[in-house]
Amino acid sequence: MVAAALVAGRALQGLHCLELASNHFLYLPRDVLAQLPSLRHLDLSNNSLVSLTYVSFRNLTHLESLHLEDNALKVLHNGTLAELQGLPHVRVFLDNNPWVCDCHMADMVTWLKQTEVVQGKDRLTCAFPEKMRNRVLLELNSADLDCDPILPPSLQTSYVFLGIVLALIGAIFLLVLYLNRKGIKKWMHNIRDACRDHMEGYHYRYEINADPRLTNLSSNSDV
Repeated sequence: MVAAALVAGRALQGLHCLELASNHFLYLPRDVLAQLPSLRHLDLSNNSLVSLTYVSFRNLTHLESLHLEDNALKVLHNGTLAELQGLPHVRVFLDNNPWVCDCHMADMVTWLKQTEVVQGKDRLTCAFPEKMRNRVLLELNSADLDCDPILPPSLQTSYVFLGIVLALIGAIFLLVLYLNRKGIKKWMHNIRDACRDHMEGYHYRYEINADPRLTNLSSNSDV
């Protein structure tokens, strides 16, 4: 309902202050702020925002304060960093988020060291991984920010090629089955008939062995 109201039209274009704190938001819909060019103060603190990927601050050229404290943000990506840096008057508050200090954090750390946009940036610390907990983001360097090792590109390409080959083999096998479906059906019927005859023979011998009269009759016939 909130998002629908914000993107509905021009009714809120003159809005200066938007308070959305403590609403349990996990994310903000795309272009939810696009119709608020006069906004000066935006408070999104104390929610559960995990990402700002779909949020654009580009049109908020008059924005003076952006509160993102006490959310679930793990990293800010390059697009968001560039938009925040492009706002001429903004002050950003990022305290108390569970920052994940791995290789994906490198660009944000570099940005934090260079920008004056973020207030209290010296208080921002890592929450994950365990070995990085409570490390100050401004004190990190590229050697500290690593991710789990990944396969080298050549090996990744080999696996992709193998997957394509296996897919082609599977497609050819299915095509062969389809083209020979009548012969396969006849072969299955022959197997079924052979199995049925075999089982009938077993059943007949079982009946003979179970009935002494039939057993004697069979013995006399052999003589």
